[in-house]
Amino acid sequence: MESLQDSKTDYVDEINLSDGQDSEAQSHPEEEVAKARESALKQHKDNAENLPGLSNTVDVDDTAEEVIVTLRRFHLDEPSAAEHTLPVVEGLLPALLDPYRDISTLRYQYPLYLYAPQSTDEQQLAQPLSDYLRDSVEAFAPGDGAARILKDNLSWIERYLREEIGDGAPVDALALVSRTAEALQDHLGLDESNRDQLQADLEKLQETTGEKGQFLGYGPHVAIHLMVHTIHHRCYRERQEFRAEIDRQKQGLKELLDIERSKAVPSGESDVVQSRVGSGSEFIDPSALSGVLEQRSRGSAVMPAERQQRIEKALTVLQAYQDEHILVRFVGELEDSRFTESTIMEVISNSEPCRRATEIFEHEAARFAQVFAAVRIAAIEIQGIYDPAVHDSWFAGFNWQAFSEAEMHLVTRVVALASADHIAGQGLPSFSRLLASHMPVNVLVWVRAYDNPGAMPDERPFDSFRFELGYFGIGHRQAVVAQTSAARYEDLLSGFLTALDSSRTCLHLIDNGAWAQTKSPLLDAWVVASAALESRAHPFILVNPEAGDHAADRVSFGGNPQPESDWPLETFSYRTTVGEVAEMNLAFTFADYSLLMPELHGYFRMVPDGCHSEDLILVEDFLNLPADGVDRCVPFIWAVDAEGVLHRVVVSRILTLACRDRLNYWRTLQELAGIHSRYIELAVEKAREEEQLADAEKRQQLQEEHNEELETVRSETASGVMGQLVDVLMGGDLASLIQGGGPAVSMPASDQSPGAESVVETESSPVESAAETPVEEEEEEVSFDEPWIDTMLCTTCDDCMAVNKLVFVYNDDKQAIIADPKAGTFAEMVQAAEICPAECIHPGNPLNPDEPDLDELRARAAPFN
Repeated sequence: MESLQDSKTDYVDEINLSDGQDSEAQSHPEEEVAKARESALKQHKDNAENLPGLSNTVDVDDTAEEVIVTLRRFHLDEPSAAEHTLPVVEGLLPALLDPYRDISTLRYQYPLYLYAPQSTDEQQLAQPLSDYLRDSVEAFAPGDGAARILKDNLSWIERYLREEIGDGAPVDALALVSRTAEALQDHLGLDESNRDQLQADLEKLQETTGEKGQFLGYGPHVAIHLMVHTIHHRCYRERQEFRAEIDRQKQGLKELLDIERSKAVPSGESDVVQSRVGSGSEFIDPSALSGVLEQRSRGSAVMPAERQQRIEKALTVLQAYQDEHILVRFVGELEDSRFTESTIMEVISNSEPCRRATEIFEHEAARFAQVFAAVRIAAIEIQGIYDPAVHDSWFAGFNWQAFSEAEMHLVTRVVALASADHIAGQGLPSFSRLLASHMPVNVLVWVRAYDNPGAMPDERPFDSFRFELGYFGIGHRQAVVAQTSAARYEDLLSGFLTALDSSRTCLHLIDNGAWAQTKSPLLDAWVVASAALESRAHPFILVNPEAGDHAADRVSFGGNPQPESDWPLETFSYRTTVGEVAEMNLAFTFADYSLLMPELHGYFRMVPDGCHSEDLILVEDFLNLPADGVDRCVPFIWAVDAEGVLHRVVVSRILTLACRDRLNYWRTLQELAGIHSRYIELAVEKAREEEQLADAEKRQQLQEEHNEELETVRSETASGVMGQLVDVLMGGDLASLIQGGGPAVSMPASDQSPGAESVVETESSPVESAAETPVEEEEEEVSFDEPWIDTMLCTTCDDCMAVNKLVFVYNDDKQAIIADPKAGTFAEMVQAAEICPAECIHPGNPLNPDEPDLDELRARAAPFN
């Protein structure tokens, strides 16, 4: 599975250096490489032997046909059939998830290292633990030879840290790395030289960790921890810069007021002059000097009282501002006492989170509006450009909608926490009003991907079509919608950052997997959350209206595995009944995901081992059958039990319909994201049909023009032949026709009488008859019985060339002509006409009357002449 394929990684045992051994001596010798190769081959063989396999036993008393009939009745939701079928056994998992059964071998993106807001890299928020360790060590010890002992034991360090971090709240990274360093030293038991070398490298690793960094494991509230971390990371520097800005504005306003107060003191009074002159006043006459200064002081401009009051009011607001530590307020139910210990977040319990969050934001926004207005007024007054005619009305209506982007980032964030059931039920009216309000309030909704949040209390999960809260949010058009999985921390952070950069209401729909109450769950919650993403039960989608007016600009869809397919398709390896390794391609469907939920096991029944039938069909194939082709079919999925036996598991019709409903919603999202858009497909089909029609019309036009030209040529040729025939019959020079145009044959002179001449002429008539034969040959050269080609229609397909390259050749335009019709047979001419795609070859009549099978060939040639 795409979202899981990098997670199942067996930890490599570290290279332990025994006491007294030098690290250089532990470089990879050839024998160690050979042993490693042998170990890898053995592991591969063991893995093949441990593959799930089909049972070679027969666990059925009835005939296969009787079993299938009963299973079909179960599929069709006949209540009595369930009693006569096999329920799902404990430990059964979808086939594609069987490799992830052993939690201890899982190695995935969590735990995360959370970079402190004070870190030098402002853009880096988090990084998987394994990547963080590798990059940190490589930063101070680049190359294969540096920090060799530490690098060889990074897998041990990672495994130790994973066990210590757990699945709770963030923990101090530096303290945990320090404990891990001590544990590694005790574990290895190195000699003094190697111990000192390793200790120096471990201290460097601790230096790169930093004082404020944290580790975060995958837990039920990982999304909240990441949201708080993102807000803290974003607001830390902004709050510092804002406090510095307030200090500058306060100082500027104080200076303005000090100057004005200095004007209010009469500078010309003698006692004032004496106090300002100081000890030198005994050498001057203060009264005389005050008379001079009095004249000058009366020329100073006094600040209008209205402006002075405005400055004093702004200064009072700025002096009263206290930069509280709370950065985010969560409204709703959050049952975890550890959140109350945080100094940067507050949890306000309330049964109507959307309504209460709206009220809290309005209060926070009004409080910050006074501060922001004071900062703006201070800046304008210090520059001396405040215009009451313009600015008084502006600041009179100043509220959160007039906040700049930078100011909006400073406002304490308000997040409504709610379950999908509450939002789709009694909380729906206030939720919808909030989405349409444009208030930058975040709504974080916990989603169970396998059920229907809109179901009534007395309904089963699949009795009605699923209420898709994501689509409901998209329908409000102007709200940011982020439907993400807690299993993909990058997607979570992407949604949180988009929300922080937006001035709109933001909806976060988050699935964090199923957290079992047992100590030994079949699958880790991270795997379950990943399975929801794979099965299209909870697809990723991020819609940001501020990115543009078109869906292509707003919608992000790339976080889904194989987004162009209906279901993710993976290769599954198994052992046959005779122990041979085989493979098959399996789709991971919503039915596969539903098998993970014990409360949904009633929608499945196992097919007895040894029962085979053509009526059993995989769910993904069943969903693609036409409505009239499913009557006899029974849909199933492949599953593996705790003993590694591969089973077929039949799916009930109501769950199959739920699969179809999820597939329908998936295709809707695909179209929204521009994937497999039916509108585009129809437009392409229409354009292709129009192009084919235009080509056909053009071909028809060319054919008609060619026929007209051909008819003209035929008429002209026939007229010429008839003209020659008329000339002959009317007394043309027959000798010239006989001899190919040479001079006429001279007859010997004679004294014969006219009668004799008449006899001679009569006797010469056989000559005239003989002369008729060449004339007929001339007519045969232009006869329509000869083979010919409509060269203009030739498509240069080479088919005729394959028949006889001596008869058919190309002209300069690479179109076929007949070079020598006598170079081939009439059968070849007919064959070429039959295979010509343009039908432009006309065989005519056979030139060789002795060619065999002429009657059959003439019949075949007739349609082309």
